[in-house]
Amino acid sequence: MKNSYKPKVEAKVCYNDQNMFVHFKSYEVEITAKYTEINDPVHKDSCVEFFVNLFPCKTNKYFNFEINPIGTIHVGFGAVGARSKLSVEDISKIQVISSLPKPITGEYGNYFWEIYYKIPISLFEKYYECKFNSENAIGNFYKCGDETKYEHYGVWNNIDSEKPNFHQPKYFGNLIFI
Repeated sequence: MKNSYKPKVEAKVCYNDQNMFVHFKSYEVEITAKYTEINDPVHKDSCVEFFVNLFPCKTNKYFNFEINPIGTIHVGFGAVGARSKLSVEDISKIQVISSLPKPITGEYGNYFWEIYYKIPISLFEKYYECKFNSENAIGNFYKCGDETKYEHYGVWNNIDSEKPNFHQPKYFGNLIFI
């Protein structure tokens, strides 16, 4: 990457008995948001990502939730080297609210965009095949844009890698659910 583009991003996660709630706020004046179908390669757009393993003491499998500014989502699950996309049916259970209504490339008239999404706890339980009991988890938050005006990659918990590669659970940080 040959630029110094580093948009500021805020991420928040919380949960209740039924859902996990994720909120991202990305400060960017120019964005790319062209992908519109579930499981499209949204990492090529302006994108925010949440990777999480809710049971790191039991498994090395994790979810990756990748979403662009218009709310198009891509979700995968599994261990490194053995991952698969979730079905459209399962992903459709995730409710998404976006501050942007339609595809766009360039300036969009604001200094930031936001994404809120609600993941049913039952979806996690289905794939992990066990009950979520708010144990400590591990995860990471990412910001990327592989095919944007300013290609960029950012992380919450640092990754030591020559090339951008977010699928490295060894660099996940602790997420403490209280």
